Amino acid sequence: MRRLMGSGLVATAALLAAVPIALAQTQNVVSGYDGTNPFACTLQEVGQGTNFPEPNADPFCVEYDKRHQNIDKLGVVDFLSKEPARVAAASPKCFYFQRDHWRGYVSESQPATQTYAWDGSYFFDKARGLGGAYVENVSFAHQSGDPTQIPGFPDEYRPYFSNGRGGVQKTGDIPVDPNCVKKFQQHDPRAGGGPGGAGVSHGCRVPGGRVGHGIGGIGLHSPPAKVRGSLGPPSVESARFMGYCMTGGGRLAAAFGKSGPAGKVVLVMTNATPFDWHGIRTGTKTSDAKRRLHGIAVVSARGLRLLMKPKNGYTAVFGIAHRHVTFVATVKPALSVDAVAKLVRAAPR
Repeated sequence: MRRLMGSGLVATAALLAAVPIALAQTQNVVSGYDGTNPFACTLQEVGQGTNFPEPNADPFCVEYDKRHQNIDKLGVVDFLSKEPARVAAASPKCFYFQRDHWRGYVSESQPATQTYAWDGSYFFDKARGLGGAYVENVSFAHQSGDPTQIPGFPDEYRPYFSNGRGGVQKTGDIPVDPNCVKKFQQHDPRAGGGPGGAGVSHGCRVPGGRVGHGIGGIGLHSPPAKVRGSLGPPSVESARFMGYCMTGGGRLAAAFGKSGPAGKVVLVMTNATPFDWHGIRTGTKTSDAKRRLHGIAVVSARGLRLLMKPKNGYTAVFGIAHRHVTFVATVKPALSVDAVAKLVRAAPR
């Protein structure tokens, strides 16, 4: 099963079929897998690197960007050089989930030279001896790929794959670890819980409240530890961002001025409608927002259209598109329009 984890499926799209073939080596229970994260955990977004915000987490859940495997600029060499560290981070964990996005090119500046592409999800659970792999958007040279057409593809897996996508999970391919069984009994790591565990889940937070020097319990200038202490584990996290899903839809996200425990919140934004700044919220008509802001002008940066209202100790920011407000934010007063737009673009949604 190690072939499914760490290094993803394989280093080249030609070996994509190794996923189900590797699973076929033991004769145990097989079922379909749709790529859903089976664990209640923070998804650590590390991009192309290995700077994990929570390296000791278990469940250990991570998302990688592997879309720059080009040949002309040695992107594939850089990618391969980081895979050992990713495998090393995953191997000792009891509960592991990985999501990644693969793109290979001769030259990334020439999209027509793309050689392979797919998006994948993989997991293992050493308490139950269970592992799985799922791929979608599979293509070779811009043509949708079907793993079942590879010679030797096991017949028992064909029902779980179709053109461009599919996945299986199987018991027996991951050895059961007694220490992981004990950990499972003490605290059920699964999303939603279940028999044999505590049944805890890091669910979405309830939205609502006024926007000012903070939003939803996240204040400007707060360090990561204070944010985590107020709201609990985020649903998405990267080196400089924390994101929380909201019940009823939408997200609350915080951006830090720098990575690490010494970072401080410089922007908090939300697209959940229950949050408002003096009656302006996601969905408010642009004309109404301008009227409440006394006709303040729209500014543009990095493809975003924004309304920005300086206040005592913070600046209120409103995203504008299709004649309506799309998000509300509060930011550190010293941030430039371009800096604000850059953080908004990078924030988890």
